[in-house]
Amino acid sequence: MDANGGSPPDDEESERDRSGEKDSGRDSRDPLPDPASFPQPIQAQVQHQNLSARVPGRVGEGVFANGVMVLTGQTEVVLDFVLRMGEQQRIVSRCVLPYLVARQFLMALQSNVDNYEQRFGPLPQLPVPKPEASTGPVSEERESGGSPAGDAGNPHHSGFGNLGHPENRDRSPAVPRVEDVYDELKADDQIYAGHYANAVLIRHTGTEFCLDFITNLFPRSTVTSRVFLAAPHIRPLVGSLQRALQLPGSSDEMT
Repeated sequence: MDANGGSPPDDEESERDRSGEKDSGRDSRDPLPDPASFPQPIQAQVQHQNLSARVPGRVGEGVFANGVMVLTGQTEVVLDFVLRMGEQQRIVSRCVLPYLVARQFLMALQSNVDNYEQRFGPLPQLPVPKPEASTGPVSEERESGGSPAGDAGNPHHSGFGNLGHPENRDRSPAVPRVEDVYDELKADDQIYAGHYANAVLIRHTGTEFCLDFITNLFPRSTVTSRVFLAAPHIRPLVGSLQRALQLPGSSDEMT
């Protein structure tokens, strides 16, 4: 309308119509997309049956060890298998197990020992070196307060026979520090990364035990390390695992 109540000019109506179109455009704007409409990652439940495990060629040959270092951390147990023979003293394999798996490994190892002894008799014991024969006048050494040569290899006598109270005795010859032991061992850098395992397969003959450390992960289980131990070394390994798994916090055992 005009000033006297008539209709407004056409240009004012067209301007209002254009403004209304803009307002209606904002009101009809599409809402934010529903997150459910986004492409979703593939999720599914699978059943992994560890009936068999792949054995890579480099692992199938296995390594021989005649000692084990058992290291315990906050969440895992580390088994360092070592070969101590002549000048070639080295770590041949490092296996990392969660605590639950380490306990299962210990129980399986004890069960294998029982089966071994039912079939072959008691596990062989590690031989103990005979004391060296004395070469000097032992009686004169005793009179002068010295030690006989035969006692030199006895940790209960050698080196601290006259030191009095046990707290004053030097224990380093009998119980070497772990750091000193590792300083004497050679190992490639890749050895220290270790092989993770959440299962262990144990087999034995009359003279050796074979330990297959396995990673049971989908889609295929894989043997990550294979270690051979002579039968006399199994009993010390069982004892070290028993002690290590009962100790809170960090500790170490050597067999």
